[in-house]
Amino acid sequence: MDFGLYVITSSVPELGRDHIDVATAAIAGGASAIQLRIKRRSMGEALKIARDIHKMTQAAGIPLIINDHVGVAMASRAEGLHVGPDDLSVTAAIRMLGRGKIVGKSAAKLDEVRKAELEGAVYIGAGPVFNTATKPDKPPVGPGRISKIKALAGIPVIAIGGINAGNLDQCITAGADGVAVVSAVAMAEDMVAATRELRRALDLARRRPPARSGSRAAAGGSR
Repeated sequence: MDFGLYVITSSVPELGRDHIDVATAAIAGGASAIQLRIKRRSMGEALKIARDIHKMTQAAGIPLIINDHVGVAMASRAEGLHVGPDDLSVTAAIRMLGRGKIVGKSAAKLDEVRKAELEGAVYIGAGPVFNTATKPDKPPVGPGRISKIKALAGIPVIAIGGINAGNLDQCITAGADGVAVVSAVAMAEDMVAATRELRRALDLARRRPPARSGSRAAAGGSR
């Protein structure tokens, strides 16, 4: 499965955009996967949004990943769930969702990477790589941490945090199998065009030889 351009939805009221708007534009622009990261909504509202987005991702042939809410992931029949270090364990998520579902986990520390992989995670979300308003309390780890995580992990590593079309290549060169973005799409003047530009930058970066000395894994999802 290709997690190359992994777009995370966001609600941006000041721009008149909600999760469905962001997902629609990202799919049109060539996203490889969509994550619904929804906060401060009732379970019923979150489920309705998840189901609406899932219809679109199914039509596009890409996976929908739900952030944190295992109940929404189950009820919407999304392809997977993403959890953080302090959320539901990967083992518990697999038990609840069933085998064959995608369960990813955020891990910035090397011991967290080992634990996530042993628990059965399908991919690692690593970051924040650069400064990001989405996680203002977390200092950036830099592309060098991506290289260290990739050298340790036997599953795909998705870089996240402050990534845009201008710095995306640093993540891929460091060994990331894909990049996850929020603001680079959700805050763009033209979200479809922004997604297409990210896709072009990703495809270009993937054509360059990545720095993967010591890596245990081949380029998961590389084309």
